[in-house]
Amino acid sequence: MGDRGWVVVGFAVALVALAGCGGSPSPSTLSGRACLSRLNAEAVSYRPVDSPDASDSRCRVDTAVRVSRVEAALSRPATMSCAMASRLDEFEREAVQPLARTELGRRVVRIDHLGSFACRANTSRPSRLSQHALGQAIDIAGFRLADGSRVSVEHDWSDTSGKGVFLHRLAAKACRYFSVVLTPDSNADHYNHLHFDIGPDRFCGS
Repeated sequence: MGDRGWVVVGFAVALVALAGCGGSPSPSTLSGRACLSRLNAEAVSYRPVDSPDASDSRCRVDTAVRVSRVEAALSRPATMSCAMASRLDEFEREAVQPLARTELGRRVVRIDHLGSFACRANTSRPSRLSQHALGQAIDIAGFRLADGSRVSVEHDWSDTSGKGVFLHRLAAKACRYFSVVLTPDSNADHYNHLHFDIGPDRFCGS
């Protein structure tokens, strides 16, 4: 193969790597008792629940839990898969809290969210279920800090310093924990929140 052929092959390999979001995790296979044990070990506040009743029988949540707190409290309890709860807890401990201390000088004490489980279609591909329908996604609207101040995706994403820098850096770090990360820069539907999911697709919209 000539030099030009190797260049073409190398370019194709690079495209495949980029499509994988440069280090996005593989979909979590953690479930059942092993997953619940993980939540217990990390002191996540939750209770096991039955998979939510839904009009569409495809909307099933594997090892469903209702979470009220990871390290920080959630603004309201949220039903999600145990695997999603474990990933959210890991993300908060390893990414959210250290970055909040570095960029904002304060701890996060509450995660403001718009919901996790919802039996509905994918907004961009209506023929497919959303990962929310499987409890594999959560929409984060912002964070409450230890001093009572708030970081809002809707109002602070465009800030060029402080809270805006925190949100942009956090979205970039989220790609190491979640398969899909969508931000206000991704499309108009996400003007007020960050979407994180652990489904099979790959997209890093930081």
